[in-house]
Amino acid sequence: MATKPSPNPIEAGRAVAEHAARIARLELELKALEVRGRATRFGLGAGLGLVAALLAPLLVAFLLASAAAALATALPVWLALLIVSGILLVLVGGLAGAAAMLTSAAAKGDANGKR
Repeated sequence: MATKPSPNPIEAGRAVAEHAARIARLELELKALEVRGRATRFGLGAGLGLVAALLAPLLVAFLLASAAAALATALPVWLALLIVSGILLVLVGGLAGAAAMLTSAAAKGDANGKR
């Protein structure tokens, strides 16, 4: 069995340095790919969320129209639309009143130093 001559320590040091530099470059490349993948997933998620946010009001409009159409099977169309509009008005008024109460209570609590 033939033995290899031992490498020169300087050449061995250069080889180790080259391997270390290559490993560092590969690690940087891997991190860049991971960041790019995360950014892609984040962008896709944000885009889908934006589409959902834009379609939500359309969904609400169609649900209200469906409720009015369902009522219109038993009542005149104008009365069905009036009932749905009245229910919506009461709902919006109640939510606006609750929001006003919460914000005024929060403002009073902040003025007194309470949180």
